[in-house]
Amino acid sequence: KKLVDTLHFVKPMTGPRVIHVITEKGKGFALAENNKEKWHGLAAYDPETGEPRKKSSGPPTWTQVFGDAITALAAEHPDMVAITAAMPSGTGTNIFQKKWPERFFDVGIAEGHGVTFAGGLATQGIKPVVAIYSTFLQRAYDNVIHDIAVQHLPVIFCMDRAGLVGEDGQTHMGLYDIAYMLAVPGMTVTAPKDADELIGLLKTALAHRDGPFCTRYPRDKAPAEPRPVKDIAPVPYGTWEQIRDGRDLAILAVGTMVEPSREAAEQLAVEGIDCAVVNCRFLKPMDSGMLEVLAAQYRLLVTVEEGTIVNGFGASLSAIVETTHPEVRVIALGVPDRLIEQAPRADQLESFGLTAGGIARRLRALHSEESV
Repeated sequence: KKLVDTLHFVKPMTGPRVIHVITEKGKGFALAENNKEKWHGLAAYDPETGEPRKKSSGPPTWTQVFGDAITALAAEHPDMVAITAAMPSGTGTNIFQKKWPERFFDVGIAEGHGVTFAGGLATQGIKPVVAIYSTFLQRAYDNVIHDIAVQHLPVIFCMDRAGLVGEDGQTHMGLYDIAYMLAVPGMTVTAPKDADELIGLLKTALAHRDGPFCTRYPRDKAPAEPRPVKDIAPVPYGTWEQIRDGRDLAILAVGTMVEPSREAAEQLAVEGIDCAVVNCRFLKPMDSGMLEVLAAQYRLLVTVEEGTIVNGFGASLSAIVETTHPEVRVIALGVPDRLIEQAPRADQLESFGLTAGGIARRLRALHSEESV
């Protein structure tokens, strides 16, 4: 009302008018005015100094691990570039930008253009690493299919904020990338269990020339500090890793769910329920050799993924096992088919049973059903 009154005062409004209002985030707060990207979204901070209330400690974030890794790997790959869409600090590509400014491209809030741009570079022998939040890459899905997959171009997609993102709310939940990337013909789909494996998968991706490659990781701290990049070997393409042997059932865990699944198996072992745990770091292609062994050995396979269970990894694996081993039961654990409200990430994981205790509870019940 005040704005309209002011406009009337300046010039009487006698007919239809279009009011164009330009907003400026952080206006009136010097710290935000001088660093708009940093102050786009923050946790609690001291309003005088701008310092966070809680100092970060422990292992680095997945974002930090990724940014440091691609910056180091660029020295070995002079034909590699990094692309993001108005989120350099959010994806860790700002680390790359400082070291390799001429090989860094921020296309602004234009994810579709960023993906198509990457495809054009790939046709010229350049190795593009496209770092975009899982939820925002949805805006570029047509481009992923039409401009990358159709031409079998070796573009690497690194999806930050995959899974449950805590307080950012419904629009930022990275719950659908497993489902939508599995559907893209020729797409390699991966998820690392820890920082070392993320670096190993990046090395695998840079060596992969037969079509696009993607990996996903959450908005969280990595489980532990990574080893030096030079000491980490590429992950063998299309392979899984057996973390634990067991006689009763097998847990097929994806990315962030590997460690909670291992912990759940250890809890259940005390009760006499013996679970194998497999790190399914390649969701596509799957490790068909290991899957065949597991399906022959166990009557119950339980997949665990931090993503929607609708058309996710569990659904994809179930479709295969249903055809090859109809006697084997596949149960998919993940995020249910509904919109997720904001809450601390730890609370969200707990509410959907995606913690060691939650996984153990579900497996206990499933084992009891199988034993009847």
